Amino acid sequence: MKKIYILLTSVFLFVGCDKETENEGINNVNLEFTQFDVTLSSGVESIGVIDDVNNHISLSGIVDPINIKSVTYKYSDDVSLVTPNPSTRIGSWTINETFRLHSGSSFEDYTVEIIDFEEPVFENQATIAPLETFGTYIKYHMLDLNGDATKASNVATANIVFGEKGMNGIRFPLYCGDAYGGHPEEGVVIESVYERPLISLTNAKAAYSGSEPFIIFLGIKVLTSNKDEIYPDWVTTEDSDVANPDKYAQLIVDFITFMGQKGHTIDAVAIDKETVRMSVDNFKIAVDSLRAKTARLGYVVPKIVAPELLDPQGDTNNGWMNELYDKGYQDRYDVFGNHYYQRDHNEEGFAKYKYEYDLSQKDKTRPAWATEPHWNGDGDLFSAESALGIMMDHADLGMEAFMWWDYPISGGTKFRHSVMRAFSDAIHRSTPIRMIDHDGENILSQGKLHTRAYLKGDEVNVFLLNVINPNTADLVPVSYEDYVIGILDSFKIDGDVTVRQWRESTDNDTDIEGEYTVINPTGDNQILLDLPTGSVTHLTFKITQ
Repeated sequence: MKKIYILLTSVFLFVGCDKETENEGINNVNLEFTQFDVTLSSGVESIGVIDDVNNHISLSGIVDPINIKSVTYKYSDDVSLVTPNPSTRIGSWTINETFRLHSGSSFEDYTVEIIDFEEPVFENQATIAPLETFGTYIKYHMLDLNGDATKASNVATANIVFGEKGMNGIRFPLYCGDAYGGHPEEGVVIESVYERPLISLTNAKAAYSGSEPFIIFLGIKVLTSNKDEIYPDWVTTEDSDVANPDKYAQLIVDFITFMGQKGHTIDAVAIDKETVRMSVDNFKIAVDSLRAKTARLGYVVPKIVAPELLDPQGDTNNGWMNELYDKGYQDRYDVFGNHYYQRDHNEEGFAKYKYEYDLSQKDKTRPAWATEPHWNGDGDLFSAESALGIMMDHADLGMEAFMWWDYPISGGTKFRHSVMRAFSDAIHRSTPIRMIDHDGENILSQGKLHTRAYLKGDEVNVFLLNVINPNTADLVPVSYEDYVIGILDSFKIDGDVTVRQWRESTDNDTDIEGEYTVINPTGDNQILLDLPTGSVTHLTFKITQ
């Protein structure tokens, strides 16, 4: 029995010794880096300091790992594979990279650290201050049927712009003259004359899904400056003037009654338009008559929009606005509306417009409407400077509502079509916030970078116009790389930044829809982007505190 015990003990001892020898062989695998160096784009080499105790390699003298252009490394004889291959990290190198040394089923992980990395510090070239609001809340975006009565005659299109996009008003044409035959005599409105705009209006109201009251703004439709063709004979006299303002007011009341019977309320009326002017005295009489007759019939008394001048007149002795106030008739209008065009977007034109805007606020606070901004030049990229500039001017002062002439509610093949939609969607239901770029806030001078920002809830929309016309004398086109925009007031950028950019091509036009990219903010509150010459850029991002 004793012999059997001795034999078993010997077997166990032999097996145990054999297992120990096997484990000892695994533990003796030598998995180490013997060299790990990188070369920078400048040609400088950084020699890795290897710490085999802590499996750590230090690389010094590297401020930004993006500058690493090549890597040289060696390892002990037992190593069969390194994952990932260090060369594959070039261009994406981070502050700490982990590489695994393999030998069969054994492995060791080494951390390669860039010990001198410094977070880049960028100086703001433009700043946005979300707490510094100005102008006013842009509440209404209206569709103008004055130029095209069929704009919303397609139900699907109406559903997009008044349902999904949230447009919330219409400028409806008043076809009052003999050229149209809509009002041949007092008390008569010819329904067939209004067939097309009524279809558009019905579709728009059916599609509308917003919370604000839908606005119908009535504006006279003008074909020529010949007043014989603008007003019917029963309103005018031989001198082609609206000699009887009371009868003209009656014509408008007839139309308000006609629309009311169809379930439509006229919320606002522009009695005059551009060069087709009533005298200030006749304007006063027409407004008084219109208000009294409308109220007597039990309809909503419409707000009066004025002066609707062709161009701002400014502070002139014979200016229509000055005369209105000099005669004490300023309570005869409720909304300041003016036709401020691209040709007025300069120092002189803006000063005239601002004078009239300030005058409109002198006796009481009045909402201001941009009642007919244009974008002339069709696909010409460079006209964006003045076309968007006039809208920025309106918003800077205080714009409650706007309605582009010939607004492209869908489709289109011109550069301006998609840009107008993008800009309008962005500013609608927004408030302007302070943005100052390296050229300042002036957007009236050509040859500058023009920028504006608008706040909608926690969403910021920014537009940057770098559209210097190279054909303009003494203006040198400028391109900006890594242009730095900073967010102030302790706000942070929440998430990514969506960039939509339209750029110049060889035929001075751009891709219609623009190019979309998504970028990460730099740190918490900075954005870096390229602004090539001949570009319009739209940024969208969220902010948080």
